[in-house]
Order: sequence, then C-alpha cells, then structure tokens
Amino acid sequence: MKDPRQAAREFAGALAATLGDRLRSVVLYGSVARGEAVPGVSDINVLVLLDRIDPAALRTAAPAARRWADAGNTAPLLMAWSEWRRASDSFAVEFADMRDAHEVLHGDDPLDGLSIEPTALRLQTERELRGKLLQLREGMLLAGERRREIGRLLMLALPSFVTYFRAVLRLAGRPAPLRSESAIEEAAALVEADPAPFLDVWRARVRRVPPSVPLDAPLVTGYYALAERTAGYVDALAQEREE
Repeated sequence: MKDPRQAAREFAGALAATLGDRLRSVVLYGSVARGEAVPGVSDINVLVLLDRIDPAALRTAAPAARRWADAGNTAPLLMAWSEWRRASDSFAVEFADMRDAHEVLHGDDPLDGLSIEPTALRLQTERELRGKLLQLREGMLLAGERRREIGRLLMLALPSFVTYFRAVLRLAGRPAPLRSESAIEEAAALVEADPAPFLDVWRARVRRVPPSVPLDAPLVTGYYALAERTAGYVDALAQEREE
C-alpha cells in the first residue's frame, strides 16, 4: 500500500502539471498530517485552492481527480483562494484543525496568518456537536439489538467527535493536542466525564475491529455521556456570553 503522504504529494504534482498557474495551493490535513492515520480506515484529506472556480478549471482538473477517487480516496476540498479567505467564519472548526496540523504540498500556505474568530468557533462547534448527537441517537435507535452495528456506529462517529473535542479545548483557552487519545483525555477532564469508553473505541478503530456491544453496555452509555456532556459544556458557554 502506498504511503498516504506520498500519494497526496503525487496528486498535488498531477494537479500542478495540468492546472499550472491556476493552482494556488494544495494542502494535506487531517489524520495523515497529524501522523495518526489508520491504514485502510483513515481518509487522505487534501485542500485544493485555485485562482477561481469555473467549468474550464474543473474540466482541466477532472482526470487527476478521477484517478485520485478511483484509488479509493475522498474528493479534495476544492475552493477558490478568495473564497477560502472569506470562509473562516463558516468553517472555523475545520480551519482551526488545519492550522494546527497541515503540510503544504504546493504553492502558498493558506493557513499563514489566518485568524479564527472565537464566536464563529463556538457557534459552529455547538451546531456540529448537536447535529452529531442527533445522528448518534438515530443510529442507536435503528441499530437496536444489532451489536456489531452499534460498534461500527461508535467507530464511525469517533473522528468527528474528537474534532469537536479539540474545538472545545480551544474555546476553553487550552491547547488542543494533535493525538486523538490525548484530546479525548483532556476534553473528558474539562467536562468532568470518563474518557475510557472513547479511548476503548479509538483503540478498536486502530485495530479495525468494531466492538460488539448492546445499547445498554457501559461502553455505549459512557461514550454517549461524554459526547452529551461536551455539548452541554458548549451550551453553557453560549449562555454565559448572553448573560
């Protein structure tokens, strides 16, 4: 299996060869940039910034993008340079994560000098956390007694929750660890919850073996409790700002 960093570099090179000066930047971010990608599980996250987005640029980039997708990779995050600079309020959570762990594969560093507005970070974190909790509840409801499906659900939701944990730590004025296990432990300490269930699911994800557990197992109830307490912590921050 090809090294994910090398695969991303080759993709950036292919884009540069076809797009030329229209390609402003290619950035590797996410678990690969943090150095904790799980082979066969983690996506290779790539940001591609063009001078502008138009049908001609999309047509030119399409062959390289199709080869990238055919190799089993997710489509790159594609934006215009000017659009990127205006989007930090809409994607504050993602931009903060990128700023802390990224590798420039081509062109300029779009994270250089980028500031994240705390209010935008709080609003997006609150919205995304609540949305993820709703998805988790729905998934648990539909999974019912199918134990393996419950385990897969917890594994699939974990990366998103860890991203929100790092966002909550930033909102609290604390460093956001790059390692997911450390982020889980520190977020749990912040909201006074037990990190063990999340850590167990993280280790199961690394092993690529979903837990097989009923809905009322301590692993599930503890996992849900940490997610809910984190959402409650962000809610409390919002209420403090309103008072």
